[in-house]
Amino acid sequence: MVDSRAKLLASKSEAQAAKEAFASQYVAGRDDLSVGLGVNSAGDDWAVTVFATSSSAAQSLPDHYGKYPVEVRVTGRAKAY
Repeated sequence: MVDSRAKLLASKSEAQAAKEAFASQYVAGRDDLSVGLGVNSAGDDWAVTVFATSSSAAQSLPDHYGKYPVEVRVTGRAKAY
């Protein structure tokens, strides 16, 4: 666990830069997608996390961006209360 944490901390700035590049290439100007940076499903590396309003909104996204997996979560439209 300590090794994973150290690896994540050491690579955070690189992963953040990849997320920003991904956002400018695939998400900019779209209101049906948003992007974040998270830990992959195995918990040992970073992943670009995309929140999409529908599965069709995420159809054109790659499954990897550089060395990082792209994980899509379909959330539906946001509602204001």
